[in-house]
Amino acid sequence: MDVKKGCRIISLSQGRQKIHENYGLWICRTLQKAVFGPREKIHPRSFEFFCLSHMIGGKGWYWSQKTGTVKILEEGQGIISSPGFVQFYSGNKENYIEDSICFTGVIAQNLFRSGIIRDGIINIGKGRRLLPIIDSAADPAMDSQIRANQSLLNLLTDLYFENRNKGKENIESAFETLLRSISEEPGKWWTVKEMAEWCNLSINHFRRLFLARTGLNPKGYVDNLKINKALEFLSDNDASISEIAGRLGYLDQYHFSRRFKEITGFSPLRYRLEFLQPPAKH
Repeated sequence: MDVKKGCRIISLSQGRQKIHENYGLWICRTLQKAVFGPREKIHPRSFEFFCLSHMIGGKGWYWSQKTGTVKILEEGQGIISSPGFVQFYSGNKENYIEDSICFTGVIAQNLFRSGIIRDGIINIGKGRRLLPIIDSAADPAMDSQIRANQSLLNLLTDLYFENRNKGKENIESAFETLLRSISEEPGKWWTVKEMAEWCNLSINHFRRLFLARTGLNPKGYVDNLKINKALEFLSDNDASISEIAGRLGYLDQYHFSRRFKEITGFSPLRYRLEFLQPPAKH
């Protein structure tokens, strides 16, 4: 997608009450079942406040300047944006329908510093969990404002624990499918960026987790898998060295043979003759 130049800043509105200052949290604006049409271009923007958007209908996509990638949103997912975080989300060929709550204050800042609030996509579910908070926040009475603030704190905390536990399961599942795909597509040269995006992780985080899980860095893992596949393919005497090189994604037989020898100590042909040929009969 094309990214438009510049960044639009959405300013904080007026209307803060004394209770908001004393409490340390202010719900400054809300939207209920708001409909936004599909967009094909990225229009970078940032908020002067925190924003929690819940996609309750339609289809959407999300982009952030930090990752530079576009991710597809599913109904029930949400987006958290902190002040100054450059992002954009919109409808994906259909309308993006949302409930949203924007908020600010020292409590929100502390939640962000502690990691309870994080920028990006979160799972909220298909129930309209923001709606009771939106209804309370619409009443300017002090009791309603206190009730809305407390409910928002409870929701943010619940979402943190739900997504943290789900995130571990998702990462584990993503690793399993990634390793399976690498094995099933031995001719593909995976980049670290592709693998990290598959697992929805930053490159540095992915490298650390990959090493801890496999004992190898991503490039070394792909290299070793290709050579192990080559050992299997070499047992088929009908397959030429050139054909095996092509099946493993090498540009030519020379590059494959050189890499094979670096790892095994033998050229592919020597390995086949030494270890895979049946012993001569006497």
